[in-house]
Amino acid sequence: MAVAVGPSAAQTHIENLPRLGEAAGDELSPAAERRLGEQIMRELRRERAFFDDAEVDDFLNRFGAKLTSAPAAAGYDFDFFAVLDTTVNAFALPGGYIGVHTGLITTAQSESELAAVLAHEIGHVTQRHIARMLAQQRQSSMMMLAALVLGVLAARSNPQAIGGFATLGDQVARSTMLSFSRDAEREADRVGLEIMQHGGFDPTAAVTFFGRLQQIGRVYENNAPAYMRTHPLTTERISDLQLRIREARYRQRVDSLDFRLIQAKLRAIGDSSIDGARNARQTFERLTQQGGRDDPAAWFGLATVAFAQRDFAAGEQ
Repeated sequence: MAVAVGPSAAQTHIENLPRLGEAAGDELSPAAERRLGEQIMRELRRERAFFDDAEVDDFLNRFGAKLTSAPAAAGYDFDFFAVLDTTVNAFALPGGYIGVHTGLITTAQSESELAAVLAHEIGHVTQRHIARMLAQQRQSSMMMLAALVLGVLAARSNPQAIGGFATLGDQVARSTMLSFSRDAEREADRVGLEIMQHGGFDPTAAVTFFGRLQQIGRVYENNAPAYMRTHPLTTERISDLQLRIREARYRQRVDSLDFRLIQAKLRAIGDSSIDGARNARQTFERLTQQGGRDDPAAWFGLATVAFAQRDFAAGEQ
């Protein structure tokens, strides 16, 4: 439907996308997949559809580097970027570009939980799930690519729209991808756990985080977390993760100050409405007056929201 209502808008961009190869080819080549990702990212930057913040971008790429140093990720280039969206989600684009919703960062209860999601997305890239999907869905490949481009164009008027389209046309092609994506999710889980362990993160965080999302989805069936809609969380997947973790050595990891500062910043500016900023300021004020009076993250959050409200004197104080 997206292609039908706007073919002319996407046609120019589609013509510039890398060719998918001949029908006899098994899958999109790594070089072509990277070029496709670069083209999509150029459109994202042009339309300002991602969260352009130097501190958040620096944190995500330094944090991601701890994961991509694993042998399972060798030979791939990765770039992490943030999407200013309160929903809990992350997605992999062709060529190793990984988008992270700010809602995922603020919701994660530990660095290891954030690592579990990013390692899972890295697993999608290293196992070349996008290329394999395009090869298996040749009849609808251009339709899915068109959905990607149209999603980028739609972001001009609605920046949050990119989240749905960035998972390779989730609204367009989910029904034809479902059986494949279940296998891909399990494979990404397996690789993700290996990547987490190599990075020194606690692998049990994958079970706790995904289990918590699954529970939320059961309580709010009509409003399940975005991550559940784009990454089906089945009971079998949770059980498989639990079995794999039993064989792993437990690792306790203390969250870094960088992680807590970035969380505080995003909680301070995540909701830019008047009520949202006021509520955030009240929350940080309570923290600095109570148990968090010695917590630099609480003070940083309070200063951030004060500057966002243009209360510069309070921010400096």
